[in-house]
Formats: sequence, structure tokens, C-alpha cells
Amino acid sequence: MKKWMIAGAALMLSGLVVADSSYEFGLSETVSNPQRATVTDWLLEQQRKTPVAESSELPAQLYVDSQRRIGDTFKSSIPESLQERANSLKQNN
Repeated sequence: MKKWMIAGAALMLSGLVVADSSYEFGLSETVSNPQRATVTDWLLEQQRKTPVAESSELPAQLYVDSQRRIGDTFKSSIPESLQERANSLKQNN
């Protein structure tokens, strides 16, 4: 019985040693090896910190016109080829 207990304890200890081998000094990877911020992270943080502008960068009429043109593109069907698109433009003119 004593042999089994010693063998079981040794097995458990060896399992713990193997399981903890992925951590340095008992700390998880995120604590022991923190990731450095990327340029993208820095740019996004700068954008978050920038105060919101009180007025829009685009004039209202320009925005409305661009939204109308975007909406008009969805009204026409997608041509099978560029030649078909060119022919349809010639017929409209």
C-alpha cells in the first residue's frame, strides 16, 4: 500500500511539473511576457483621445448628394461585362 501511495504521489508531482512548464516563474504568459502595442493600436488610441469636432468636415449638401449617388448605383443591375456597361451608357446618351 505504501508503494502505491509513493508511486501515485510521484506521478502527480511529475504531472504538475509538466503542466507548469508553459509558465515562467509561476505566472501566466500575459503577465510574464506582455505584448507590445502595435502602430495600429497606437493610432486607434490617438483617434479615441481626439475630441469630437463640433461641425462636420463635409458640407451638408455634399453629403446628401453623395448619399443620393450611392443610392442610385443600387438601382441599376450589375452588368455581365464591361462592354455591356459601355453599350448601355451609349444608349442612354
